[in-house]
Amino acid sequence: LHNRDAHGDMLDIIKKEAKGLRGVFHCYSGSWEMAKELLKMGWYLSFGGSLTFKNAVKTVEVAKNIPSEMMLLETDSPYLTPVPYRGKRNDPCMIKHVCQKMSEIKGLDIEQAADVTTKNVFTLFSKI
Repeated sequence: LHNRDAHGDMLDIIKKEAKGLRGVFHCYSGSWEMAKELLKMGWYLSFGGSLTFKNAVKTVEVAKNIPSEMMLLETDSPYLTPVPYRGKRNDPCMIKHVCQKMSEIKGLDIEQAADVTTKNVFTLFSKI
């Protein structure tokens, strides 16, 4: 699911209409409080290039606190190009910058961050 500027409405809809469903909140930009609610319901949160932006304070807070087994990484190509390429067209090879930032936030090396998020993709999509 992609949610932009409708966090409260989206959470209400998920609580009412999606009981028992699992999925991904793509390019997560909500608060840690909302993230906790989504995680309790089994939703994964995915982080893209915006995680690398200097003004991504809420996103970094969520990334820091999310259990590693519920996080995913993405590029959202051709949009949300990560630093240091912000302003240019995004493509999948730039995910390494998102992974590097996540590894810094979580205190992992980049290989660990890549391994855990790859495992999470297979876990999520094998259950849907």
